Amino acid sequence: MECSLESWEKEVIRCIRCGACQNVCPVFKELQAESTVARGRVKLIRGVINQDLGLTEGFIDKISLCLMCKACVVNCPSGVKVDKLVEAARKEIADKEGLSLLKNLIFRLVLKNRWVFNTGMRTGRIFQGLFFRKGPHGQGMLPRMSLGIDKRRLLSPLAQKPLKSMFPEVVKTTEATMRVAFFTGCMINYIYTDTGRAVINVLKHSGAEVVIPALQNCCGTPVRINGDYETARMMAKANIDVFLKEEVDVVVVACGTCGLSLKEEYAELLGDDPIYAKKAKQLGGMIKDFTELLVSLEGIEDRMGRLPIKVTYHDPCHLGRGLKVKEQPRQIIRSIPEVVFEEMDKPDTCCGSGGSFSLYHYELSTQINDHKVEAINQTGAEVLVTGCSACRMHIADGLNRQGFSVKVMHTAQLVEMAYEAKGKSLETLKNRPQGGIKGE
Repeated sequence: MECSLESWEKEVIRCIRCGACQNVCPVFKELQAESTVARGRVKLIRGVINQDLGLTEGFIDKISLCLMCKACVVNCPSGVKVDKLVEAARKEIADKEGLSLLKNLIFRLVLKNRWVFNTGMRTGRIFQGLFFRKGPHGQGMLPRMSLGIDKRRLLSPLAQKPLKSMFPEVVKTTEATMRVAFFTGCMINYIYTDTGRAVINVLKHSGAEVVIPALQNCCGTPVRINGDYETARMMAKANIDVFLKEEVDVVVVACGTCGLSLKEEYAELLGDDPIYAKKAKQLGGMIKDFTELLVSLEGIEDRMGRLPIKVTYHDPCHLGRGLKVKEQPRQIIRSIPEVVFEEMDKPDTCCGSGGSFSLYHYELSTQINDHKVEAINQTGAEVLVTGCSACRMHIADGLNRQGFSVKVMHTAQLVEMAYEAKGKSLETLKNRPQGGIKGE
């Protein structure tokens, strides 16, 4: 992939300034500023390319105000790759102005070094009570002090054990019909282990042998979209090496952002690499979202018991607009006996998370999130299902702020409940501890 900002000059002139992006940009809807919508950012980037504008603080701020949700991209009549332009601008900023001390520490010391990352997460689990207090009704946690995070922000705590330490590297099943590798990602491995256990349990009981490579690392998306391509390439190569060593039919992901990174963005990032370009494409061809894989398996509906609950679904941006996985989660939800599925208004609008966006721009992200929370509430659903851990955390924060008692879970968890439902009462299922199928 061409990385220099100048190499994107042909892309910026494709923008015809029609304003279609104004109708879909969640940031513009809140700020109503031309510089915060796609065509405005494209004009700013064109100014930098033509050297009419420098990398000023104002430019850097406007480039940071992008959720990378791809709504403008899929709605652009000219097909301008605005997200790639923003990413190239962020790389230019990182190359010329450098990364902040905090980003340097996180990206180049922590995320790319498995041992440092794992040790940090384990240490954080032990001491998180010193820096965070329990949230309302004992749910989640709130910062005791700023720590660079808004003190109103409800976060999910680090799990007692990382997911990868809960299972052997190979989870076997009798009469396995296929062998899959599971890319856990960071949030599932360290925070939402209930999602990871649901993925493993459902796949195991659907006839798949599940491989969980111990040496897998962060997908690298936070690093790449903040402009640190050197570190992102190193992380991509490490993951490619780990997963291509496994003799598996499929590499399954349970996060749209991780999935998009492994399926498409590694190949773009390493397109000029004489060794890894081909390997990246090979790995990309093996990637499937959990719901994509599940709907392709036989006998799934026969394993599901009754779940008389009302459910709605939120489309994560990178899963829906990135990987084009929209119907599969709905197909699964509708297939569960007695589940009432109520589609919310505009289910594919961004929830405002954007990964680190909601940390740096919390006030703005909550304004965007409020629309999502209201849409959820209007359905009357008891459960909000989604396919992204970052969306899960951000929407749970929004529901908490507005006092709505809607449970938020991954699609895999709903399926796991349906698998368990035969012979068990609904109340038992609702109140059971987080985790996998009992007896595992």
